[in-house]
Amino acid sequence: MSEICPDSGMLIDTLDGFLAAIVLTPATIMASRWLPWVWDMDEGEEAPHFESVEEANHFLGLIMRYYNSIVYAIDQGQFEPLFLELYQESGSEFLDAEGWCEGFMFGVELFPEHWQTLIEQHPILIEPMMLLGTEKGRRTVKGYDDPDTQREIYETIPIVVAALHVYFRPQREREVAAIMRLVETRKAGSVGSARSPQSHGSKVGRNDPCPCGSGKKYKKCCGMGEWLH
Repeated sequence: MSEICPDSGMLIDTLDGFLAAIVLTPATIMASRWLPWVWDMDEGEEAPHFESVEEANHFLGLIMRYYNSIVYAIDQGQFEPLFLELYQESGSEFLDAEGWCEGFMFGVELFPEHWQTLIEQHPILIEPMMLLGTEKGRRTVKGYDDPDTQREIYETIPIVVAALHVYFRPQREREVAAIMRLVETRKAGSVGSARSPQSHGSKVGRNDPCPCGSGKKYKKCCGMGEWLH
């Protein structure tokens, strides 16, 4: 809502849904790929006009802290989506999940290669978000005259988020295992290189000058096995 942010930036409920989709995506999505869309949902090009580096770090820190809180909540099975609370003239309260679902589907559509198989084979796991977060889905929901049906859709969202977390777990574990293998391979290669230096040039004779530069014969210097140069 700040004046320094583009008008096309996400509202808090949309951000909550968007980050939930990013967290659930079974691949590591770097912040540099999704953060521009937080500021500008239209093109992903505009950004806030921060007055200082300190201000920029403050706002970025808040967003990353929010992201990490969603990671923790989903991992612990404690995630609760953030819906807008709309108050009616009668004084009653109405929860609006459309903004949250729009943000979630935006995250899905931003990285479709990770979601396409699920959408094709298990659409029920993403059905509530598609009903409330897409134009086609909202037209379907408007055809429901029973308000209880809409409420059931809202209440299903935390359930399917937990199911998506379980569904994608094997893929996430394979990715982590692959990263660990890569790290271990590089680590082993570095250690091996440090411990197994390559010898260059011809063999030094016992009566030849020692290659260390001491001026002594090799047999009286490094060739004795007592010195380390």
